[in-house]
Amino acid sequence: MAATNNIVSRCVISRKAEEENGGSKFGELSRRVMVLFTNLCIGDMIPCLKWLDVITGFIPRLKATAAELDAFFDQVIEEHHKALKGDDEADKMDFISIILQLQKDGLVEMELAQDNIKAILLVCQKLCF
Repeated sequence: MAATNNIVSRCVISRKAEEENGGSKFGELSRRVMVLFTNLCIGDMIPCLKWLDVITGFIPRLKATAAELDAFFDQVIEEHHKALKGDDEADKMDFISIILQLQKDGLVEMELAQDNIKAILLVCQKLCF
């Protein structure tokens, strides 16, 4: 499973999901997102008890993880923008690089905002984890 996650992660963002030393921000964030998605959210089932999710800490953990994931994706996209402006664009072509290159060349019918690219990355993350 770790090998598959690393392969998909390398293809999408040019980084391993898990490093040899066991540390990786992407792998850690992915695990936290999966844990939060599998947790019971009382407010979704019984809307009048939504306040319990705040008291149990589910909502603050969800917001904190979402903010960290958003910042991580911003960083990754910015790194890819810088790489496209440099000379090393042919060296590392991954999914994000391809999307940004297509957009730069005008081959995409609609303009993809950074939030659109982050949404695509989030879907890719869910598929591999």
